[in-house]
Amino acid sequence: MTRVKVEIMGQNLVVASDADDEWVKAVAEAVDAKIKSIQEASRAVNSIDVAILAALNFADELERLKREHREITERIEMLTKRISASMEASE
Repeated sequence: MTRVKVEIMGQNLVVASDADDEWVKAVAEAVDAKIKSIQEASRAVNSIDVAILAALNFADELERLKREHREITERIEMLTKRISASMEASE
């Protein structure tokens, strides 16, 4: 596990991670960018409120991506079954 220095909301943090440094820095930059966009778009000034709103935004995006992934996986499985049935029927 490595320790990576990052900056989020002007705060210097050390993050312990099994991922490589560049990944950790990219994730931290995404969090910082999300927080900045929320600060610009909302009246929230409390850093905890802004952090919670950023977390909610990321959670929403994650859940939407999970749903999309599940739907795509189900579609692939259905198509695979149709192809298999079609191949079996032609044999």
